[in-house]
Amino acid sequence: MSDVLILTGACGAGKTTVSKEWAIKKKGAAVECDYFTEWIYDDRFLRFTFEEELLVARISLNAAKEYLKLSIPVAVENVWTPIGIEYLHKEFSRLETVDRIRFVWLRCSINENHRRDRLRIPENIMGERVDIVNDQLNSYIWQDYVNIIDNTFLNVKETISEIEKL
Repeated sequence: MSDVLILTGACGAGKTTVSKEWAIKKKGAAVECDYFTEWIYDDRFLRFTFEEELLVARISLNAAKEYLKLSIPVAVENVWTPIGIEYLHKEFSRLETVDRIRFVWLRCSINENHRRDRLRIPENIMGERVDIVNDQLNSYIWQDYVNIIDNTFLNVKETISEIEKL
């Protein structure tokens, strides 16, 4: 039986960093969904559609299942909306190889989001997209099982410690 961590949050909230460090701590794996999104994203569209999000969720679920078959804990991170989160909740809950599932929305102040965003390599800087994604995430109604962790003033280890308390 293995742990699963599902992370959502805006650009610069720390999803990738936290998922990788959590995986190291757990001797597990991290599934970075940015790569899946890049594979299927079509630049002609202004927004990523819900259908595309569900495709990314299915791909990430299948990748995670392979780790879980080997009893390897897995973190899956992406800018999930409630649609993707609900799909993952339903599908991961069905798996007998999963001991514990945590759904976490990493959120920090907008100024901290922008500060962290500017630390990225130039081609990965999101700029105004940070505001757009924050606005979108804040407008959604989230299920009760999605835990919000404000990591504005937390380092990675402290954030993981907060996740472990859930």
